[in-house]
Amino acid sequence: MSGFHFTETPPPMLLNTAMERENRITVPHVNHCAHPRKWVLDYSVTDCGLVKTEFTSWLPRPGGIGHLYPPGRRYYEDFRERQNYRSAYLIFEGENPVLRKLTENSGGFARILDPERRIQKYLQGAAAAASRGSRGYWESCSWFCKILGLLERLPPSGKPDYLYELGGDAAAGNLSGRVKEYLEQNFKRQITVKMIARALGVSESGLSHRYRQESGETLFDTLLRIRVEQSLPLLQSGKRLKNIAPEVGFSNEFYYSRIFKRIYGKPPKSMIHGTENISESTSGNGRMQDTAVHRHQFREFSHPAGKTL
Repeated sequence: MSGFHFTETPPPMLLNTAMERENRITVPHVNHCAHPRKWVLDYSVTDCGLVKTEFTSWLPRPGGIGHLYPPGRRYYEDFRERQNYRSAYLIFEGENPVLRKLTENSGGFARILDPERRIQKYLQGAAAAASRGSRGYWESCSWFCKILGLLERLPPSGKPDYLYELGGDAAAGNLSGRVKEYLEQNFKRQITVKMIARALGVSESGLSHRYRQESGETLFDTLLRIRVEQSLPLLQSGKRLKNIAPEVGFSNEFYYSRIFKRIYGKPPKSMIHGTENISESTSGNGRMQDTAVHRHQFREFSHPAGKTL
């Protein structure tokens, strides 16, 4: 089996404009900009003068830097000392909690350093597709989705709180996101804390504690939840439990059934016979409850000797 069953999907975003342009300034001026209901991702391909919001002083706009403005944010662009410039931008709408968090800071926007020009590449792809008009819309959206993927994994740069940096390993995002990505890609394997720490380049001793602080659940909770979630399409296809269990990383069907019931409150057989709707029968957020069996299994998972589930 290859692929992934998505149980968490972000809110929809609608792309309105994808543009790359080269402008020659004939009359020095300051642009006053605001989009009441739309996001703007503005990217400097070359030096684009200065910019500020009502919360900041004037900031330089060198090449290789992007600015993400939330709906309604007023910002100003100073072209009084520029003769020409090249930029690219997206205008889009919809609510996204990750993007919203990036812009909830003292500057009121996100200033994104892009030394490897990854955002630029995707923006130019989106603009090139958009240049074909309506026929290029879906291709333009595919580039837009790549950009959203980068932004949603954007780590702080350690500089002012509205400044972020995209590049190298930093693009992998925060620890909890990186751990979840690793588990989603490797849930079929017998995983140890040591394996995760080595793959992510972090300390084994602090990994479990840091992950629980960031995510609110243990590494083991997340792994079991992912395994059970990935079993749902197999259940719906009518496969037998003894065949499903090893396919999603469980040692046997009995352990799989027990964990399934802990998470969803119903046995997996109810799903096979089509008598239950999992999405409706799940209570809370579907996270594991802290039971004696659960605690025992987690001790085994995090054993220093590297035991697996």
